[in-house]
Amino acid sequence: MAQQHLARHGLQTGPVLLASIGRTLVRYCLGEDGVVEQNRLELPLTIQYACFHPGRPVAYVACSNGGVAIQGDRHCLAQVSLGDTGMRIVAEPAVLPYRPLHASVGAGRNRLAIAYNRPAAVTIHDLDNDGGLVPQRRLLAEGTDRVGHFPHQVIPMPGSQGLLLTCRGDDAGTANAENPGSLRVLRDEGETLACVQAVAPNAGFGFGPRNCAFHPQGHMLYAVLERQNRLAAFGYREGLIEAQPSWELGLLDNPGNVRRPQLGGAIVIHPTGRYAYVVNRAHPVPDGSGDAAACGENSIVVFRLDGLTGEPREMQRLALNGLHARCLALAPDGKVLVAALRQPGRFKDDYGRVVECRAGFATFSIGNTGHLTLIRQDVVDVGDDKLFWADFAPI
Repeated sequence: MAQQHLARHGLQTGPVLLASIGRTLVRYCLGEDGVVEQNRLELPLTIQYACFHPGRPVAYVACSNGGVAIQGDRHCLAQVSLGDTGMRIVAEPAVLPYRPLHASVGAGRNRLAIAYNRPAAVTIHDLDNDGGLVPQRRLLAEGTDRVGHFPHQVIPMPGSQGLLLTCRGDDAGTANAENPGSLRVLRDEGETLACVQAVAPNAGFGFGPRNCAFHPQGHMLYAVLERQNRLAAFGYREGLIEAQPSWELGLLDNPGNVRRPQLGGAIVIHPTGRYAYVVNRAHPVPDGSGDAAACGENSIVVFRLDGLTGEPREMQRLALNGLHARCLALAPDGKVLVAALRQPGRFKDDYGRVVECRAGFATFSIGNTGHLTLIRQDVVDVGDDKLFWADFAPI
């Protein structure tokens, strides 16, 4: 029955999905039997993030012995070949200065950028024609004047050689004031990495962007505000971002009853540019009594993007049967979306019932109207680790 249901959604043969469980990089194929594991590769340290070369079968895997709120003291970048028969590390892993959070391959396919949060920093690494790291040149940018507070993502900017650095900032705590968030345009000037624009509405206070995505037409930038659980849309032209958002929308179904931690998360935009998919993520925080705790919203919100103005309008909302989908993976052909549910756990719902959750993949088909339909949910045994990162390999 499951195979027939997948076949009805055009998934007889599917794309390759990579995911991380602790130090393990796992390669899956999405097909008639759902998300099917093909092979595994052990990395030197716990995987934090990975990205792909757009023209070579190479993945760049950022690793660290640190983790969420843990800096660690060993960090590296591994180059992994994605051959037809398996995966293998193809060179000695490069030492990184801090725990990496995000990586991307930039314009021209010859530049890899990595973002770090504590301390805030960005590194730029040259790539050769085969996608290999060039060890002779690495730029390091630090200091809040250039890289802001708590960088979380660095991505290439369309129609420009610049990089967009998304800086989340930090909420105020008992021992510290709020650090402002910002969107920063960085430019490689040969010997240094310069900040040529910083966008920070209200000086960045109450502005906590975590994940951004550019519209395929290159005229809009969509930013998920993690700390505010909102989606902001900025005009974009000739490598510069408008100082204020054109639109800003809430992401939560019940914003008046927030259970922390409640966070805005990943965003992906359909290849047609008509739809955007944004995740709300949460997990229960035990109170020490051993009882199940309450949990916030775990869902995907679908937005229709106006073809002329780029304005986002909510058109669908789906609850996820699981906790803290840290990553959304969109298949290259735009027909399938996968939410990677980070961890197992139990929580108490609004009716007092205890709900048990498993880590794994929720797979959705994407219809011609952009709406999502759940096809199936696959459980992944993560042991004491988490399903921390996932994405489809490019074709």
